This record gives sequence, structure tokens and C-alpha cells, in this order.
Amino acid sequence: MNLIETSDLTKYDASNEEVYHIVKKGDSVSALAKAYGSTQVQIQKWNDLVDLNLIKVNQRLRVK
Repeated sequence: MNLIETSDLTKYDASNEEVYHIVKKGDSVSALAKAYGSTQVQIQKWNDLVDLNLIKVNQRLRVK
């Protein structure tokens, strides 16, 4: 563990940081999932979306 900390190897860990996207005209959940390496189902759950086709411009969505 000391080697990991002294060598700052944690920077290579997968990030658990949440990422948000502000919807722009032409965005779709499928395109956002692909762009951010997520899935449509994950984005739907994170944002409590009932219909993936009903996102709105300027809506803030968690995408990762």
C-alpha cells in the first residue's frame, strides 16, 4: 500500500467522479452514452428518465 501511495499510482484507478452534461439541440441519450462510455440504462437510472426520447435542451444529465 505504501508503494501505491508514494508512487501516486491511484491516479490510474477508474474515476468514480460523477460527470454531468447540459443537453444541447441534437443530443440523444444514446449518443451521450457512447460519448461518455456509459449506457442508456445507466443514464436513465441516474436521471430518473421515464422516456429516453424526452430530454430537453439545457437539461442537466448525469452521464457518468
